[in-house]
Amino acid sequence: MNQYGLGPTEYQLHLLKTMRPLPEALDRALRQIGCSQEQMEQEAERIRSVINMPAGRAGRTREILKDIRTHQEQDGFVERYQFPLWPEYEFEVEYHSTWDFFMRLAFVRAPGSTSPTGQPTPGTWLKNEALAQYEDVKEIMLWLPYETYDVLNPKDGKRYFLRFGWHVLQEIDEM
Repeated sequence: MNQYGLGPTEYQLHLLKTMRPLPEALDRALRQIGCSQEQMEQEAERIRSVINMPAGRAGRTREILKDIRTHQEQDGFVERYQFPLWPEYEFEVEYHSTWDFFMRLAFVRAPGSTSPTGQPTPGTWLKNEALAQYEDVKEIMLWLPYETYDVLNPKDGKRYFLRFGWHVLQEIDEM
């Protein structure tokens, strides 16, 4: 634990909350880690208060997650972290060189984890993997950590709405 009394477990709850998964996926994840929705809300708020504005707090994420770091780029400003809830992914964080700001935060496929095949389904596909399955991709909204798209499925000729949280597919609906 660190001076903030926060660690990877609390940060994992913050990520889960901000992903906004569908209710059944959220319930399944909370059961898996033995937490209630109320606990998730409380821990997410604690994390936000430590890492968000004012400027200069992004580097605190490094301190909170140091025990689960799996990778660090040569320049030191890009790091990856492995969370128990998402063993097939690593959370990649790119920091500004001053450590004051985040440049990018997103899940990426973990080494040794294979990309899924077939029809994209929530929770198992990353943004780049899912979007590659479609044509006529139109961005609807980009408001990190959320991204939404209108896409055409070339296999059935139908349009779909896709929503991602931290680059993980959270929702897919026929339009």
